[in-house]
Amino acid sequence: MKRSTLLAVGGWVAAVVVALVAGVTVTNSLSSAVTGPNIRPLSADQVRQELAIPITVSPTPTTKSTPTPTLPTRAPRELRVFATAGGTTVAACVSGQATLLSWTPAQGYHVDDVDPGPDNHAKVKFETDDTEVEVEVHCEAGHPISRQKID
Repeated sequence: MKRSTLLAVGGWVAAVVVALVAGVTVTNSLSSAVTGPNIRPLSADQVRQELAIPITVSPTPTTKSTPTPTLPTRAPRELRVFATAGGTTVAACVSGQATLLSWTPAQGYHVDDVDPGPDNHAKVKFETDDTEVEVEVHCEAGHPISRQKID
Protein backbone atom coordinates (compact mmCIF):
# COMPACT_ATOMS: atom_id res chain seq x y z
CA MET A 1 0.00 0.00 0.00
CA LYS A 2 1.26 3.47 -0.76
CA ARG A 3 2.41 5.64 2.04
CA SER A 4 0.16 8.54 0.96
CA THR A 5 -2.94 6.28 1.09
CA LEU A 6 -1.97 5.08 4.54
CA LEU A 7 -1.55 8.67 5.76
CA ALA A 8 -4.90 9.67 4.26
CA VAL A 9 -6.73 6.78 5.99
CA GLY A 10 -4.94 7.49 9.27
CA GLY A 11 -5.82 11.18 9.05
CA TRP A 12 -9.45 10.34 8.32
CA VAL A 13 -9.65 7.97 11.32
CA ALA A 14 -8.04 10.58 13.57
CA ALA A 15 -10.56 13.22 12.40
CA VAL A 16 -13.47 10.86 13.13
CA VAL A 17 -12.17 10.14 16.64
CA VAL A 18 -11.67 13.86 17.38
CA ALA A 19 -15.17 14.68 16.10
CA LEU A 20 -16.69 11.87 18.20
CA VAL A 21 -14.93 12.98 21.39
CA ALA A 22 -15.90 16.61 20.76
CA GLY A 23 -19.54 15.64 20.16
CA VAL A 24 -19.77 13.59 23.35
CA THR A 25 -18.14 16.39 25.37
CA VAL A 26 -20.48 19.07 24.01
CA THR A 27 -23.55 16.87 24.50
CA ASN A 28 -22.66 16.14 28.13
CA SER A 29 -21.99 19.82 28.81
CA LEU A 30 -25.28 20.92 27.27
CA SER A 31 -27.37 18.25 28.99
CA SER A 32 -26.15 19.21 32.46
CA ALA A 33 -26.63 22.90 31.63
CA VAL A 34 -30.22 22.27 30.53
CA THR A 35 -31.38 19.72 33.10
CA GLY A 36 -29.20 20.72 36.02
CA PRO A 37 -26.80 18.51 37.91
CA ASN A 38 -29.27 17.03 40.44
CA ILE A 39 -32.01 15.51 38.28
CA ARG A 40 -33.26 12.19 39.62
CA PRO A 41 -36.52 10.26 39.49
CA LEU A 42 -39.15 10.74 42.19
CA SER A 43 -39.79 8.00 44.72
CA ALA A 44 -43.27 6.51 45.13
CA ASP A 45 -43.79 8.60 48.29
CA GLN A 46 -42.75 11.78 46.47
CA VAL A 47 -45.20 11.01 43.64
CA ARG A 48 -48.02 10.49 46.16
CA GLN A 49 -47.08 13.75 47.85
CA GLU A 50 -47.12 15.62 44.52
CA LEU A 51 -50.51 14.12 43.64
CA ALA A 52 -51.94 15.25 46.99
CA ILE A 53 -52.12 18.83 45.71
CA PRO A 54 -55.77 19.87 45.12
CA ILE A 55 -56.67 19.65 41.44
CA THR A 56 -58.95 21.96 39.48
CA VAL A 57 -60.27 20.49 36.24
CA SER A 58 -61.97 22.27 33.37
CA PRO A 59 -64.49 20.21 31.44
CA THR A 60 -64.07 19.45 27.76
CA PRO A 61 -65.25 22.50 25.82
CA THR A 62 -68.82 22.20 24.55
CA THR A 63 -71.28 24.55 22.96
CA LYS A 64 -73.05 24.95 26.30
CA SER A 65 -71.55 26.69 29.29
CA THR A 66 -70.96 24.23 32.13
CA PRO A 67 -69.57 24.81 35.62
CA THR A 68 -65.98 23.87 36.33
CA PRO A 69 -65.71 21.09 38.92
CA THR A 70 -63.29 21.84 41.73
CA LEU A 71 -62.05 19.18 44.11
CA PRO A 72 -62.30 19.84 47.82
CA THR A 73 -59.07 20.62 49.63
CA ARG A 74 -58.81 17.02 50.79
CA ALA A 75 -56.94 15.09 48.11
CA PRO A 76 -58.35 11.92 46.56
CA ARG A 77 -57.20 8.59 47.98
CA GLU A 78 -57.05 6.96 44.60
CA LEU A 79 -57.38 8.00 40.97
CA ARG A 80 -58.64 5.49 38.40
CA VAL A 81 -58.80 5.65 34.63
CA PHE A 82 -61.76 3.94 32.97
CA ALA A 83 -61.41 3.33 29.22
CA THR A 84 -64.48 2.46 27.16
CA ALA A 85 -65.32 2.33 23.47
CA GLY A 86 -66.87 5.81 23.85
CA GLY A 87 -63.98 7.49 25.65
CA THR A 88 -61.78 7.69 28.72
CA THR A 89 -62.79 8.92 32.16
CA VAL A 90 -60.56 9.72 35.15
CA ALA A 91 -62.34 9.50 38.50
CA ALA A 92 -61.55 9.74 42.19
CA CYS A 93 -63.29 9.33 45.52
CA VAL A 94 -63.05 12.43 47.66
CA SER A 95 -64.56 12.25 51.13
CA GLY A 96 -66.57 9.23 49.99
CA GLN A 97 -68.07 11.07 47.00
CA ALA A 98 -67.50 10.09 43.34
CA THR A 99 -65.87 12.85 41.28
CA LEU A 100 -65.02 12.85 37.58
CA LEU A 101 -61.71 14.64 37.13
CA SER A 102 -61.64 14.48 33.33
CA TRP A 103 -63.37 12.84 30.39
CA THR A 104 -62.18 12.54 26.81
CA PRO A 105 -64.34 11.14 24.02
CA ALA A 106 -62.88 8.53 21.66
CA GLN A 107 -62.47 9.43 18.01
CA GLY A 108 -65.90 9.79 16.40
CA TYR A 109 -67.67 10.28 19.76
CA HIS A 110 -68.71 13.47 21.53
CA VAL A 111 -69.74 14.21 25.11
CA ASP A 112 -73.51 14.51 25.44
CA ASP A 113 -74.12 14.78 29.19
CA VAL A 114 -71.87 15.13 32.24
CA ASP A 115 -72.60 15.03 35.96
CA PRO A 116 -69.06 15.34 37.38
CA GLY A 117 -70.02 15.18 41.05
CA PRO A 118 -68.94 15.12 43.78
CA ASP A 119 -71.96 13.01 44.55
CA ASN A 120 -72.95 9.40 45.29
CA HIS A 121 -72.77 8.79 41.52
CA ALA A 122 -70.97 10.78 38.84
CA LYS A 123 -71.47 10.08 35.15
CA VAL A 124 -70.57 11.02 31.61
CA LYS A 125 -72.28 10.04 28.36
CA PHE A 126 -70.30 9.62 25.11
CA GLU A 127 -72.31 9.46 21.84
CA THR A 128 -72.07 8.92 18.11
CA ASP A 129 -75.00 9.02 15.67
CA ASP A 130 -75.90 5.41 16.53
CA THR A 131 -74.12 4.50 19.78
CA GLU A 132 -74.37 5.79 23.35
CA VAL A 133 -71.88 4.81 26.06
CA GLU A 134 -72.65 5.95 29.60
CA VAL A 135 -69.97 5.66 32.29
CA GLU A 136 -71.25 5.90 35.86
CA VAL A 137 -68.84 6.01 38.80
CA HIS A 138 -69.52 5.41 42.49
CA CYS A 139 -67.26 4.79 45.48
CA GLU A 140 -66.79 1.58 47.42
CA ALA A 141 -64.43 1.69 50.41
CA GLY A 142 -62.78 4.84 49.02
CA HIS A 143 -62.16 3.32 45.57
CA PRO A 144 -63.82 4.54 42.36
CA ILE A 145 -65.86 1.77 40.69
CA SER A 146 -67.34 2.19 37.22
CA ARG A 147 -70.32 0.74 35.46
CA GLN A 148 -70.84 1.25 31.77
CA LYS A 149 -74.01 1.01 29.77
CA ILE A 150 -73.92 0.76 25.96
CA ASP A 151 -77.01 1.48 23.87
